Amino acid sequence: MIEGAGRVHLVNRRQESPRDKFVFPGIDYLDDIEVDGQRVGYVDYGINPLLDRVYINKIDIAPAHQLQGIGLGVLWHLWLTHQVPIVPISQYGTSGGFWSLARRRFAAAGALIEPELRLCELDDAKQRWQHLVPEPEDKRAIREYWEWVASEHAAGRPAGPGVR
Repeated sequence: MIEGAGRVHLVNRRQESPRDKFVFPGIDYLDDIEVDGQRVGYVDYGINPLLDRVYINKIDIAPAHQLQGIGLGVLWHLWLTHQVPIVPISQYGTSGGFWSLARRRFAAAGALIEPELRLCELDDAKQRWQHLVPEPEDKRAIREYWEWVASEHAAGRPAGPGVR
């Protein structure tokens, strides 16, 4: 795996943190995979704001470059970079064999690939970092207004301007 990771270079194409993404306010990445200076695929992954998991959305290797250890090299590169468990999101198609092999090899090296996280499990998984999600400005303004109304009511004052 070390040899495979040494051949693989990830070139960042996009790095963002959109509110509607699973790892928000963590970072989503889309990196091109290069081997010997040639683009051979891409990896779409995210890191949650707790910085304790790398979530793999997709590893796509061009057919001519498959079965050469590039996917494992990508995973090992990400593990070496972040030193946290890797979690595949919704394994599909023929990827089951790849992830099974990757889990065995990672376990032998003392690294961890966690079980697949299915799409229906994403909301439950992101509850671990919801306390880090910033409140949208419009929702904050509405919440503060109703807190003010409640405090005025509790103090026995009429709530709102011009109320008698």
